[in-house]
Amino acid sequence: MESDLPTENVNQSVYPGESDQPVRRKFRLVFGLLLAFILCVFVLASAKPPARKYPNRTKVVFWHRWGGEWEKVVGNIIDRFNESQTEYEVQGMFVTGSGSDAKLILSTTGGVPPDVMSIWNGAIPTFASGGLLTDLETLMTPAERDYFHRVPYPSIRESGQYRGKTYGITIGADLYGYYVNCDQLRAKGINPDNPPATFEELVKIGQALDIYDQRVLTRMGLSVSSLLTHSYAWGDGFYDSTNHKLLMNTPSQVQALAAMVNQKKTVGFDNATRFWESQNSSSSTGAWPFIAGAVSIAYDGQWRVEEIRKYKKGMDYRVWPVIPPAKGKPLAGAVGGNFMIIPESAKQKKGAFEFVKFWSGLTKPERAAEFYTWGGWLPLSPDVANSPIYSSYLKENPQFKTFVNILGGPNCHSMPSVGYLQFYLDQIQRAEDSALRGSQSPEATLKQMQIRVQEELKKRKELGFDD
Repeated sequence: MESDLPTENVNQSVYPGESDQPVRRKFRLVFGLLLAFILCVFVLASAKPPARKYPNRTKVVFWHRWGGEWEKVVGNIIDRFNESQTEYEVQGMFVTGSGSDAKLILSTTGGVPPDVMSIWNGAIPTFASGGLLTDLETLMTPAERDYFHRVPYPSIRESGQYRGKTYGITIGADLYGYYVNCDQLRAKGINPDNPPATFEELVKIGQALDIYDQRVLTRMGLSVSSLLTHSYAWGDGFYDSTNHKLLMNTPSQVQALAAMVNQKKTVGFDNATRFWESQNSSSSTGAWPFIAGAVSIAYDGQWRVEEIRKYKKGMDYRVWPVIPPAKGKPLAGAVGGNFMIIPESAKQKKGAFEFVKFWSGLTKPERAAEFYTWGGWLPLSPDVANSPIYSSYLKENPQFKTFVNILGGPNCHSMPSVGYLQFYLDQIQRAEDSALRGSQSPEATLKQMQIRVQEELKKRKELGFDD
């Protein structure tokens, strides 16, 4: 059913779900921010910016969260920008993901923000509702604004928006699909080039691929996750973007979660738990269970294409989109990923936005296409996707095209545009986890999720948040 509670916001509580009185909650908020401020000052004071190569240019400070080998990719893009013009010098600074949101808030309110920063798009509504971000359309020329509203993928554009204003532009969106081990399917007489027509058929294929050793699951045929994404294949997701209303405990959500639970039952809750405890499921260095052959059909993001290319070149695999139920919606997707924002108190907004346009492909998309291929990222627009460089990348990595197809399809959606987005996503995940552990039925866990969300919104209203 639809929630009758309003769904837009001015700020976000950092203690969602607690039962403290408003005064106590505000005290904890101030105390938490004070501690975070001390940490932020220490970290920023100890960070040493790189030596300037172009000291006579206007400096643009860029914070990002790419470390290790990814930091080199980001550095190459920065170098390309600095070499492309003579007015600005972007200086990149790695900021650890843990605590980066607090650092942005405190540096912005303290008057020493970065000029531009890459963040996960799920944080954009919270920061925008708090007045911390610049409306990027105010920095666009009329021609750029017209292009931005006509050409980029709608779900990409909307993922950076809040209350109709644009606060973020992608430099690499994320989507999910099913990775399929062709050798393992063919060994069972299943054609990996002929995806199942329905989710029910997918589940049967997964059962045929399971392997047990004395009742211990040693190979998982099918791994299913993300109620948020699958809810779009069964119905309308968790948010009505047209009417700006939350959708909670709807029949299609119950059906989607029930289908996921029934798939889990084919393996057994305990079997699945023991199996994943023995796997390095979070690895991004070639030990991913799908690469190792421990999972035949794995649900994961498009960045795994690049991982397979690096660590198991020549692996025979396919990527299927989310398989809908009978009469469901094909090519379902929920956009996440990396978006560029400019703080409202940034000192060099013009230079920062020039960098955003350069990397994203808002201007000269064929030039920006090369950057997307360096990271294995999904593009801002069809102009980037159809460029010669990106088209060549898709030929070399044909399974990546599945994600581009999802992005251009009718059932790819942005995240719910609400200021308490992280809390809402956490509650969706909590409901999914509870059902998939067998702790509660899909109906019960979704009903409890609805109650928790409504209680939180009531508290927020009492605190004065315009939700």
